[in-house]
Amino acid sequence: MMKIGSLDAVEALKMAIQCEMEMKSYYEKCARLMHNDDAMTILNGLAEKEERHRVQLIRKYSHISGKKILYLNLGKKHKLGTLVPCGTDPNEAIRAAKKNENEIKNFYVTVSRRLYESDMRQMFRELALEEEQHIALLESSFVEPLTLDQEQSSDKNAIYQEMAAEENDSASTW
Repeated sequence: MMKIGSLDAVEALKMAIQCEMEMKSYYEKCARLMHNDDAMTILNGLAEKEERHRVQLIRKYSHISGKKILYLNLGKKHKLGTLVPCGTDPNEAIRAAKKNENEIKNFYVTVSRRLYESDMRQMFRELALEEEQHIALLESSFVEPLTLDQEQSSDKNAIYQEMAAEENDSASTW
């Protein structure tokens, strides 16, 4: 976890927006690694949730700062340096997603404790709870040991092999 010294609301919002953008992109890439329709649906759903968080945070940023965010390209000081990028192994991508969600949740909890404005504290607490729900969804949907690198078609192949074996058995009895 990074050290957060004095952090004002605008800076916290910028960092949170960046986190949500990174996680949306992460889940989209992770979904493309999957061979299972259910896994892809879950990950794309999480990407949509991250996008909704981003929009919520941008609205709050505009309200507080009086500025509009047209794009966000922040320097390293605004990025949560502990987030892991999505690799190419589906199993590791899911494990890293859980770690990333936990890092963001911890960041939101820390921010909620350091901000003065009660509505901002409440918003970051709610975001932390939603990140906790993302972790629970990942934990319940992707149970260890993960076997996401196997094609779905292997089940179909097993069925075809079983049918072929039965046909061979029945043919030999003639």
